[in-house]
Amino acid sequence: MKILAVEDDVVSRAVLRKALRRLGHETIEAADGEAAWELLQKNTDVRVVVSDWTMPNTDGLELCRRIRKRVGAEYTYFILLTGRDATEENQTTAADAGVDDFL
Repeated sequence: MKILAVEDDVVSRAVLRKALRRLGHETIEAADGEAAWELLQKNTDVRVVVSDWTMPNTDGLELCRRIRKRVGAEYTYFILLTGRDATEENQTTAADAGVDDFL
């Protein structure tokens, strides 16, 4: 399965890439939500996005909102990674943006 890994920290993105590839997935990568959005326009076969929440330019929530607004596209699962506490407020904010899972 093709997975888009979106993380602004180079080391964290490398760790994520390695873990996903070890599980047998093909990965493409972006350093922020804007770059990820551009990649999604070209790679319509991406079925999962694993994204950091806090990034420069376009953050993970805005990226998720854009993905959810696409018309006619196949469903893309969105997993949000964050160092933020799993408070009810943060979980609600993520769910309202369309996030499928919150880690």
